[in-house]
Amino acid sequence: MNLDLRQAVESDLKTIIPWVPDEVECRYWGGTLVRFPIRVENLVQDIEYSESNSYCLSDGSHIIGFGQLLIRKPGYLHLARIIISPARRSSGYGRLLCEKLIQIGYEKGYRGFTLNVYRDNIEAIHLYKSLGFREAIDKSDAEKCHMIMQLTNSNKI
Repeated sequence: MNLDLRQAVESDLKTIIPWVPDEVECRYWGGTLVRFPIRVENLVQDIEYSESNSYCLSDGSHIIGFGQLLIRKPGYLHLARIIISPARRSSGYGRLLCEKLIQIGYEKGYRGFTLNVYRDNIEAIHLYKSLGFREAIDKSDAEKCHMIMQLTNSNKI
């Protein structure tokens, strides 16, 4: 199956909203800024959506995943709101989506990446560590783990 990463359009948000069925999943996915129940008109503002920072992993006819690349500090991009369709989870699509987002960042000249993940989201933390992210202790707290990946020859995708 040929999968590609494309820029998301606003109508794609309607596809991903049902992937976030409750307040707990909403917090995991969007943090405290995304209002639940999720509505497209709120979501655009809550996630700082734009076609230049939002991406969909697609098989050509279906959206498999969604993620964002946000500018948070010079030289770094922040991976945000990574989500895979519930029907496609645990199949390697999360890794593929992250790899493709990171590759876009490298191609644009960014030297590193950051992300936030809740400490009890063990699967996500395992994935991010396997991609080369490490916890940035000075920015983490009891609930959230702030992770950072810097460009090195050993972790460039």
